[in-house]
Amino acid sequence: MELFLRPAARQDAPELAAIYNSNPAFLAHHLGQRQVDEAFLLSELEEMAGAGFSSFLITEGEGGPAVAAADLRGGEGAYLSLLILHHAAQGRGLGRRCASLLEERLRAGGSRTVRIDVVDGHPGNPLPFWRRLGYEGSERVLLTWGEKTSSALVLRKEL
Repeated sequence: MELFLRPAARQDAPELAAIYNSNPAFLAHHLGQRQVDEAFLLSELEEMAGAGFSSFLITEGEGGPAVAAADLRGGEGAYLSLLILHHAAQGRGLGRRCASLLEERLRAGGSRTVRIDVVDGHPGNPLPFWRRLGYEGSERVLLTWGEKTSSALVLRKEL
């Protein structure tokens, strides 16, 4: 099934909540809580837009169910702040396909590189996934999301 990328809007808060809340270990590790509500997600949409990011839903089929959410900031050096797949969609190669779809959009917009930050100690250890996709790096940063600050590895990829 083909994947489609569409902007996330306020009315998508229930779908976003379903995606986020299907990943309680991710939320606990990154945010310090195992569940978020729609008000939190509406605030996130506004905060990300204020920081120059665009929020997206990735759907299976045009108009189909959302399987992932992403936050992107374009530009020559783009930034993929978040790619989160619904837990039920994981393990089917969709992560790789979603990343590819996002990279295609960035290339089309003129981006030459893309950055991601991988938080240390994540239970699912996504670092090998990103390295298989060609991301490399060794710079370390501190990231704060909500009330939680975490150490992360910055990875970049040439587009």
